[in-house]
Amino acid sequence: MEMESSASRPLEIFVIPFLSPGHMFPLCEMASLFTARGHRVTIITTPSNAAHLHKATPRGGDFSFHAIPFPAKEVGLPEGLENFFDAKDLDTASKLHTGMVLLRREMEEFIAARRPDCVVSDMFHPWTADTAARLRIPRLVFHTACMFALCLKEAVRSPDSPHLRVKSDYEPFVFPGLPDPITMTRSQLPDYVRTPNGYTQMMEEWREAELKSYGVLVNNFYELDSAYTHQYKKIMGHKIFSVGPAAMIHRKNDDKVERGNKPVVGEHECLSFLDSKNPNSVLYICFGSACIFPNDQLMEIACGLEASGHHFIWVVFGKDNGELVHEKEDWLPKGFEERTRERGMIVKGWAPQVLILDHPSIGGFLTHCGWNSIIEGVSAGVPMVTWPLYAEQFYNEKLVTQVLGIGVEVGKMDWNLWVDAGKEVVKRENVERAIRKLMDSGDLAAETRRQKAKELGEKARRAVEEGGSSHRNLTLLIEELKQLREEREKLLGSPEAMSYTAPT
Repeated sequence: MEMESSASRPLEIFVIPFLSPGHMFPLCEMASLFTARGHRVTIITTPSNAAHLHKATPRGGDFSFHAIPFPAKEVGLPEGLENFFDAKDLDTASKLHTGMVLLRREMEEFIAARRPDCVVSDMFHPWTADTAARLRIPRLVFHTACMFALCLKEAVRSPDSPHLRVKSDYEPFVFPGLPDPITMTRSQLPDYVRTPNGYTQMMEEWREAELKSYGVLVNNFYELDSAYTHQYKKIMGHKIFSVGPAAMIHRKNDDKVERGNKPVVGEHECLSFLDSKNPNSVLYICFGSACIFPNDQLMEIACGLEASGHHFIWVVFGKDNGELVHEKEDWLPKGFEERTRERGMIVKGWAPQVLILDHPSIGGFLTHCGWNSIIEGVSAGVPMVTWPLYAEQFYNEKLVTQVLGIGVEVGKMDWNLWVDAGKEVVKRENVERAIRKLMDSGDLAAETRRQKAKELGEKARRAVEEGGSSHRNLTLLIEELKQLREEREKLLGSPEAMSYTAPT
């Protein structure tokens, strides 16, 4: 009996996200792109993360979850603490990482038993490269980064990197051999680049796993950093599929609200505030899901914001609405909320970021330069004030300010671990200056930035439409995965192709 045509059968794709909102949600949105084309996706994660993702996953499509219990007791964590969003110190983060490593065997057994057509895994799961190779199935690696940032990561690996020759941490240097002259200081490079440590070794392991993989799945659109896509392809020698911006799958307001964690502020409250403001008049301020600033830094932001005179929505983590007056005055100037009631809104917790950024009243975005925030800001056609903190965020800042020309730097000079995000306090004068530079009307440079941002927003929209670059890339990837499946099925009679032994 003839097997059903390989080309006509839906693909079966297994997706393994990292246990953190900034990694999970965009990867699952990208997975939704496959289900929208009629393919089957299974997300392999832990029970509480599956519950979060289930709410955020677009309705419809062949989407399922395989939840593997997290070994909380084994690693010394309370039941239900399964996400790095809840890790406020290095000890908790370390235990979470240990628990994630312990999930490997069960994940591997599930993959081996089902033999999907492709495994898409976060870079934090390097073991999937060897597992996929043994099973003769392609593995795609997902970075929460763009090609520009990955090219800079490669540049600092070189023994000729200029950061090794500067006389001080604050002496500017220019990277050679890149499509653009990118200027940085050593102080803005990650600690594991400046002084090799255990994380440096892990980065090398992730890189080795990537080299064994079929390619990279990117939450970006080709036009944004095409020269760097070519450069990275040349360095790594594998395929790159830019299929984003993934968040653009959310067309309706309620979908935009429900993506991510549960917002502490509703759609109606956000929209009624924004609807009452003029186009391009509101600054949105958010530093991602992992940053909790100390009170002295929040005070500087508040003072700079008030002095700028602009309308704002400011997202603050680590505070709640039950604060007493004297507790509030530790991080807000006395009377701040009364004086800014008409022009400002403070959101204490998770906000519906995509919904807010897409509103015509938003005229700027003060951001920590995490890639999800950058691509969401670009998609909305909004210029930015850049305030990087950790990870590859200083690289992203240089893309926004030095390559795309749509941002103003607040002047942050030092890379810190996420737990030390407030170590270097940015002063109120710098905050006010950067906001004014971005938002004040009548300035030619500000108008140019705004125009460039709007043009990029249009390109992002076109990329995900039928015939656009991201739409074409996804079609190409699906065709290649089907072709690989067909070739694999021709080998199914071979004992070597069928055998699989889990590593000890």
